[in-house]
Amino acid sequence: MDDLISALAGSQVTFQPNSTAAEHPRFSMYKAKSNTVNQEARRKKFLEAQKNKRFDYASHARRLAFSKWDSSDETEEENQENESEDMDFEEYIPKPPRSYKDQLMLSEWLVEVPTDLEDQWYLKLCPVGKRCLVVASRGVTKAYTKSGYNIMSFPSEIPGGNKVISSKPLHVYCFLDCIFNQLENTFYILDIMCWNSHPCFDSETEFRFYWMQAKTGESTDLEEITESHHYKFVSLPHYDCSKETIKDVLWSDLPFSCKLDGLLFYHKKSHYISGSTPLVGWLKAFMVPEMLGIEVPPALCAEKPSSYVSMQQHVPEAFEKHSKRKEEEEKAMYYEED
Repeated sequence: MDDLISALAGSQVTFQPNSTAAEHPRFSMYKAKSNTVNQEARRKKFLEAQKNKRFDYASHARRLAFSKWDSSDETEEENQENESEDMDFEEYIPKPPRSYKDQLMLSEWLVEVPTDLEDQWYLKLCPVGKRCLVVASRGVTKAYTKSGYNIMSFPSEIPGGNKVISSKPLHVYCFLDCIFNQLENTFYILDIMCWNSHPCFDSETEFRFYWMQAKTGESTDLEEITESHHYKFVSLPHYDCSKETIKDVLWSDLPFSCKLDGLLFYHKKSHYISGSTPLVGWLKAFMVPEMLGIEVPPALCAEKPSSYVSMQQHVPEAFEKHSKRKEEEEKAMYYEED
């Protein structure tokens, strides 16, 4: 039986640490606590890496807006990076890809509650929908899946997204991180990467959320469906992460009419980077009592799958990947001390 379990454990499809495409790392086969991944240490490394990582996001934004990927530019960037001192940080803050694929910042399961959760993190409630990158440029608005597939093109009131009546010149562009709910014809804005040709990839979460609310709030037309604006764009609010606030938010009316998918936790100092990061955590609502010790409404608890069991009995396959990484880092630290 043990051999069978080991064989099944090796059949994992998702290899990203704490990927939200897999089960929560606390809810699969039990392992000893010594194998637990130090997610807190990885968060510190990501924060340190983003201070030292240098990348020309302004040039990247222009290429992304106009689909211009010049091979000579890529060679020049590589030469510059080879001469820089931040190459050791590439593992944590990789360059964004030269396409629409894998541009979004993705969360990890919140396997360890941050010690500074209340002071240094924000909460966002996420509606059910399809995660997508919205690009408004050259007078048209396009939505791309996480894999870079264009799922729709339409006019909008987002700067650069409507060539017919837009008051902005066609060289203006915007990038938004959204959740699209088809039943409501609504794009719920999670985060902002660029607005009115001003990129904010390397801005901290505190500023990006403020910028997003300020800029989208300047145009009330974004939340209306018209002939020139085919879908609603609604900014999702953010909250502090005190236990009292989290409980109040979950027990109050949702900021959207559709179903709640889960909770996202953003570190206030995190930059917007492509790929998964421990600086953005993810939980399902029914996990909140166990992970955060906060009571949630019975309706949210009722969404708990029948296969769900306690943390003490379950640790996911993704946890094995983290355990190996931790062992490798501990060995590296040991050799450095020698």
